Amino acid sequence: KQASDDNAADAAPPSSRKSSQRKKQGAWPTWLWVVGGFALLVSLGRVFSGESGSTKSRKKVASDLSPARFLELALRLQEMTEIAAALASAEELDSDAAKQLDAELKGIEGELGADSSPTSRDLRSMVSVVRGTLYQKSEKLTDEQVEGLEGNSFTYANPRYWDDYYNRTSEEETYDWYGTWDTPIDDKGAFVPRGASAPQAAKVLGDLLRPYLGKERDILMLGCGNSDMSEKMYFEGFEGITNIDVSEKLLANLRARLQDKTPKMRWVYMNASALTFEDQTFDVIIDKGTLDAIEANRPLLLAAVSETHRALRPGGLLLSITFNNRDNRVEKQLREAAWAECQTHSFERPSTTKVGGSEYYLHVCEK
Repeated sequence: KQASDDNAADAAPPSSRKSSQRKKQGAWPTWLWVVGGFALLVSLGRVFSGESGSTKSRKKVASDLSPARFLELALRLQEMTEIAAALASAEELDSDAAKQLDAELKGIEGELGADSSPTSRDLRSMVSVVRGTLYQKSEKLTDEQVEGLEGNSFTYANPRYWDDYYNRTSEEETYDWYGTWDTPIDDKGAFVPRGASAPQAAKVLGDLLRPYLGKERDILMLGCGNSDMSEKMYFEGFEGITNIDVSEKLLANLRARLQDKTPKMRWVYMNASALTFEDQTFDVIIDKGTLDAIEANRPLLLAAVSETHRALRPGGLLLSITFNNRDNRVEKQLREAAWAECQTHSFERPSTTKVGGSEYYLHVCEK
């Protein structure tokens, strides 16, 4: 399940390797970590697990491309993001560089062709985000301007990207960024919840969250996607869950599939940056990848942080599950709101395909 650096180099086109050698890559800009890392996480989850693990679908679609070729294309796509990250760090990600990288992206799209398998669909979607982000950063475009470019171009912060994506997924299909409630984790024996004096065992992701939840508490799932996280939480007794997202098709599918089984759970069409709930509505708000998806658009991100803070009751908790460490997520983003205190827990997913590492974080901020 792990791809070596040698394999990545073999899969990359010569022009890409030359650019990589010319520019040393510093710390990845977070927006490229989101775009590049999840191109592999989403696609390779299907390639290697055969539609199992975090990605599930009962309807399998045959593909003309082999798993090995999907791996090569996914690595090639990540190589494009690594080169862009190096150029961005050196302040050399200009229009000409973006066009050269886009030529490589078009080559990937050409190989995918009309293949209709879920893996091809996801790779094609990720190409659109890499392309859109390249042009947004090189030419200072808005999300809407990116969408208007010639070719398939989006940013993760554009709600229409998600609506378009979910319109092409099946009702039964699920995918979980960073895992779901029962995903195995390794907390290194260092998980000490707020208020506890000694470490507690945390074998699955839900073990990290459970100390901060209550069976009678009102919970908001910020950007639920087609994850099965809320469903699994419901059956563990956390029934007061409201799920929001920006895709009507997605929400309709979730209602049709789950409403009879989870009658107390709600699904509401809403943007995380413009919540329509009254002040102090929720006890807990869970963010699992949503803030990561929109952080390239800082005004949108800060609006979501502000809205999250507003919608929490005094003493309420924001639980943010992310690859962003404390300095990035808490100090540079969440601190824009007046949190009483924030605590950070780190964990790993031992079974995940490692893309730039497998360390993740749970940030707990109290209003």
